[in-house]
Order: sequence, then C-alpha cells, then structure tokens
Amino acid sequence: MKLLSFLLALFLVGCAAEEHQDLREWMREEAKGMKGKVTPLPEITAFPVVAYETEALVPPFAPTKIVTLDVSADKSAPDRSRPAQPLEAFPIEDLRVMGVIMAGTVPYALIQTPPPNKPKHVRVGEYMGRSFGKITAITPEAVTVVETIKDANGAWVSQERQLTVPKGGR
Repeated sequence: MKLLSFLLALFLVGCAAEEHQDLREWMREEAKGMKGKVTPLPEITAFPVVAYETEALVPPFAPTKIVTLDVSADKSAPDRSRPAQPLEAFPIEDLRVMGVIMAGTVPYALIQTPPPNKPKHVRVGEYMGRSFGKITAITPEAVTVVETIKDANGAWVSQERQLTVPKGGR
C-alpha cells in the first residue's frame, strides 16, 4: 500500500514537471539577455558636531523669544496689586447673567456662578472672569465686560465682551 502511494505521487510529480516545460525553457531563453544594474549608494557625509549650551541660549518656543519695542514699553498691563474680587475666580464662560435690578439710578446685575455657589450681584467698576474683566456697562439687555489679555506678541490688549440677559427669565 505504501509502495503504491509512493509510485502514484512520483507519477504525479513527473507529469507536472513535463506540463510546463516549454514555459520554463522560454523563461531561460529570455533571462539570458537580461542583466541587472544597481547604481551604487551615495557616499554618506558626516555633519559637523555642534555643542548646544542650554544655559546661554533662550529656549526656541519661549514667549520671551518674540518681543517688540511696543511690548517692553507697555503701560496697559492690568493692576495685579489690587485685591481679587470673588467672581475673578471663575472663567467668564462659566458665568451667566440672570437679570438686571435697578436700585434708584444704579443698575446691578445678578450673576450665576457654577454650582454649588450662590448668585452674586455686581455693578459697574467691579471685576469678573480670569482675564481681568472689568464691568463697564449694565443695561437691561446685557452686561459689558472689558477684558485685558495678552496678544501673540505679549502686549496687553483690551477686548470687549457682552454677556446677554436671557429673555423670558431663562
């Protein structure tokens, strides 16, 4: 039985070898004229070694790297010596105007802080938000806040924001 299976396998291998003999002969003939050429790799040049002394150099991405003359003479920086007010602990995006109350001719705005804090009342001249935001106007429609922030060059600039009073008590 083993001999029969061996002979059968040998016969099949022999048939397969003769089946594509013409194709193999054509491939050998075509390969005789082919010659590959590999270009040599370019020579590697060594770069000079440069010592990087971090103590004497300014870090490349430091904010002090780009300084203009206007920035060094900037007089519009916020007053950091004044005591911080309670609403300056929150980002201005987290503060909501709940309503406006008139006490005689003086307008007060009711500002909702993030939970679990209670709403606080503010008036013109007080500060709110983390960007030195000073309340400049309170109207029945909105509270105007002027923030003092640094621009790309490091100069202090003012930007105005309007916090609107919700309509219908929402």
